Amino acid sequence: MSAQSYMVVRKKGGSRRYEYRPGNYLVYLQKGNTQFFRDRITEFADSTIVLENNILRLNQIETIDVSNAFSNRSRLLRGVEEVLPVAGVGYFALDIFNDSVIDGNRLSLDEGVTVTSGALVLSGFMLKWMRRKKVDLTNPKFEAYIVGF
Repeated sequence: MSAQSYMVVRKKGGSRRYEYRPGNYLVYLQKGNTQFFRDRITEFADSTIVLENNILRLNQIETIDVSNAFSNRSRLLRGVEEVLPVAGVGYFALDIFNDSVIDGNRLSLDEGVTVTSGALVLSGFMLKWMRRKKVDLTNPKFEAYIVGF
């Protein structure tokens, strides 16, 4: 085992890549099965992935769930998809608190605050929803290979 070996999953011609190193968990659908398996990678050998409970060749994997893989996706995008929903809910809660508790008014919703809060929450969830979650390795557009062996 080489200390620098890792697996790369990417779309051919694209710059987005997902990396798996020994110690990472791999969620995969093996050819011929209908359910996904989750197992920890222990090492790489040639085009073989040695897992805690299985040994797989790359051509035996049908689909990989890349939602928790290390990616070269922008840190800003990763941060924004987490912060926007929190900011939306926080803005909404602060407005309600300010209007009803501080100013002593009855509970009422300000249209502008409600629309803005909803837009922030929706934007954050849309960014998360649009992110690639699975890579189908039977599709010739995608490839997986081991580097450093």
